[in-house]
Amino acid sequence: TYDPVYKEYYRKKYAEATTHKHMRALILTARKLVNLVYYLLKNNVPYVPMK
Repeated sequence: TYDPVYKEYYRKKYAEATTHKHMRALILTARKLVNLVYYLLKNNVPYVPMK
């Protein structure tokens, strides 16, 4: 499955980048995901995707 929020974030970062578009967007999206996972584990809360 995929999350439309992350899909849109990836596309936004891809459009903003001037060089290495895919790698830049991928790294920034992964960083955002890692921050989410850290928050979820730290606070022991389930992930509820936005609709």
